[in-house]
Amino acid sequence: MIRYLARFSGHVQGVGFRATCVAEARDLNVHGTVRNEPDGSVLLDVDGPAGDLKELIRRIEVAMKGNIDAVVIDQSESKQRSGGLRISF
Repeated sequence: MIRYLARFSGHVQGVGFRATCVAEARDLNVHGTVRNEPDGSVLLDVDGPAGDLKELIRRIEVAMKGNIDAVVIDQSESKQRSGGLRISF
C-alpha cells in the first residue's frame, strides 16, 4: 500500500471532476479523498496498491482528458485508510 497526492490542474472545477474520480474508483481498492483547492486545482489524496492507484489516474485522465492541463503526483507511505474514495469539502 502506498499513498498518492495527485494535483490536477486545468479546467477541473465545476465540471464534475470529483464525482468522476469517485465513480472511476468504485471497483478499485483505493481509499481517501478528493477535493477542490482554492487555486482552482483538484487534489486527490488516496491510498492503495500501486497498480490500483496507477489505474485510477489512468481512468481519470481518460475520462477528463479535455479538462486536465497537468497532473503532479507525489508518492509517500500509506496512511492505511479505509472507506473508499470520498469527496471532501
